Amino acid sequence: MGLNYYSTENLLLSTKNSRLRALRACKFLLVAVIFALSACAPSIVVKKVPVPSAVSSVQQRFQKAEDLFQQQAYSKALAVYEEYLRQFPKGPMADTALMKIGTIYMAMGKNRQARQAFERLESEYPESPFVHDARFSIILTYYNEHDYGSAIGSATAALKLATTVRQKSRIHCILGKIYGAGNQFEAAIQSYMAAYALAPQKTRAEIVSQVKGLIARMNESQLESLIKVYGNRAPGGYLRLQLAREYAAADRIEAAIKVLSDFIASFPDHDELKTATALMKELKSRLRVDRFLLGCILPLSGPYSSFGNRTLAGIELALHQFNAQPDVHPIELLIKDSKGDPGEATRAVESLTLTEGVIGIIGPMITSEAAATEAQMLKVPIITLTQKPDITRLGDYVFRDFLTLSLQVKAISDYAVSELGLKRFAILYPDERYGISFMNRFWDELTAHNAEVVGIESYSPDQTDFSDPIKKLVGLYYPRPEEEEEEKVQPTLNEDEFESEVQQTDTLEPGETAAEEPAETLPEAPPEENELQESEQKEPEPIIDFDAIFIPDSFEKIGLIAPQLMYHDISNILLLGTNLWHSDKLIEMARAYVQGAVIPDGFFVNSPSVRVQNFVDSFIKTFGRAPGFLEAVAYDAAWIFFETVNQPEVWSRRTLKRALTQVKDFEGVTGLTSFGETGDVEKQIFLLKIEGGCFVQIRP
Repeated sequence: MGLNYYSTENLLLSTKNSRLRALRACKFLLVAVIFALSACAPSIVVKKVPVPSAVSSVQQRFQKAEDLFQQQAYSKALAVYEEYLRQFPKGPMADTALMKIGTIYMAMGKNRQARQAFERLESEYPESPFVHDARFSIILTYYNEHDYGSAIGSATAALKLATTVRQKSRIHCILGKIYGAGNQFEAAIQSYMAAYALAPQKTRAEIVSQVKGLIARMNESQLESLIKVYGNRAPGGYLRLQLAREYAAADRIEAAIKVLSDFIASFPDHDELKTATALMKELKSRLRVDRFLLGCILPLSGPYSSFGNRTLAGIELALHQFNAQPDVHPIELLIKDSKGDPGEATRAVESLTLTEGVIGIIGPMITSEAAATEAQMLKVPIITLTQKPDITRLGDYVFRDFLTLSLQVKAISDYAVSELGLKRFAILYPDERYGISFMNRFWDELTAHNAEVVGIESYSPDQTDFSDPIKKLVGLYYPRPEEEEEEKVQPTLNEDEFESEVQQTDTLEPGETAAEEPAETLPEAPPEENELQESEQKEPEPIIDFDAIFIPDSFEKIGLIAPQLMYHDISNILLLGTNLWHSDKLIEMARAYVQGAVIPDGFFVNSPSVRVQNFVDSFIKTFGRAPGFLEAVAYDAAWIFFETVNQPEVWSRRTLKRALTQVKDFEGVTGLTSFGETGDVEKQIFLLKIEGGCFVQIRP
């Protein structure tokens, strides 16, 4: 679009306006400097007026160069302006050309050449409307070169020559940036606040953002020093809030609370008041911490009470055994009933943390997400007992000790591929959330092990006849064309049909005899008619091209599926399942059909491990019954907590959280236990195999 001015002066101003558009197009250079500080950016408004034909040719050439600049064709744009200076070194557009040349060199990262152009403009054209922008750009070239001393010198000189409030504000602003880059925090804050006082309202938010970023980099002594300088003036509120955070991070809780109290009293309308109030609440809860007092939240009444009470039994046994040891500080346990309600669980976390002063919490189970969210907000470590996906992603104070889908899949896939050397797998799964989740994770894990899924079929959760999905897995569901009929009738096939036919006839397993050439032997007597009919009705052999089949379902369903696999001649393959298979009732239902099957579980009551047997014996003596997985995993989680809080370096919730992240290979009754970087459990779980009429441990 052309520019219409009737005077050379207005043409210069028009070109200056074009320069601003070009600067905006060149964000890769100026974002780091000017446009990161929008309050520092120049703003020039010009009035468009008609231009005489005497300057229209130059205008058109400059407009072409502007277009090239915005296309980042810097060399071509530069050539236009430099050619003008060669032809008209003292021409009416010379200062415009110099400003453009300097801007282009800055965009190209050539700060020295850019500075030379700006300095020439300032020296030769002191009355140019570009001179203030040139001085500011000189500061930027030094900043880009990290020559902060020269940048400060240029900025100080430019400040003395500035004639408008806006010019002064943006120079103070860039001075703040320069001082901050050199870690001269007091000078940086002083410059930013001078810029803030001069800046229009719409640009002040950006300056405040720069100040907050600077304050976040300061240490305690620097913050304390600046609070004395600014008192209750801006940015005193931000300084106090950051100082409170520094004190809290060092567990100087009382000092942090004192600073926050001062903040709230001095700055009742501050934009960070809610943040300060929330931090005050959290710190007051930390002030009352009893390092040997733990909380426990479980559903002890309501629909999940049986699970909650079983879990509590494991925790109570661990508490009794731990406190009976010499040379340990006894642990006290406060128990809260969540009733299986998320609201109750959240209130329990708040009460245990803010009122009772526990150092950490075990549980809950069913309502884990709501409780974990509250625990994270209050910065109290919590070990949840749940399979809830991604529970530990709620924050760094949230841990999990439980048997997860991921642990099970990793255990069986590693055993099947790495130890047994199997490479080809089939998956038969129920079409609901549990089955789909296991199917997807197992498939992913096999891919990671360079193994292959060669067959996959689903079935309805309420299905009892599994013939169709089983037949589909082994090529028995869809009819196969007889080879003899193919020889007699040769229909025309398209390419896809041809490939399908080839695949069906080329996938015979070793030992199959379909379509074999007749042996050269003496002729036999013709078959009887009933033998012919029987031969015609006989089903083809199944195509079993997998080494193992994974079925993630309950033992009741496996009791129905396993016999049907055998019925369809699917034998001599490894059956893989989940912990839901672990029931003696499965062996009662389908003993002959599940021999050799391998499953994972989080606990095995008949383990030969001395540690496990001692736990089982103690549990039976105490409660009169054998423990299961819930009792065992709660027992381990409690022991981990008890041992960790007895470490001398653990004396606060923050140090407890840090110590829990360092738990590695804790020897528990549910296997070696560690917490990963996210707080999620890493376990060496059990692998069990069905042999005869019982389950036997094969790992660890």
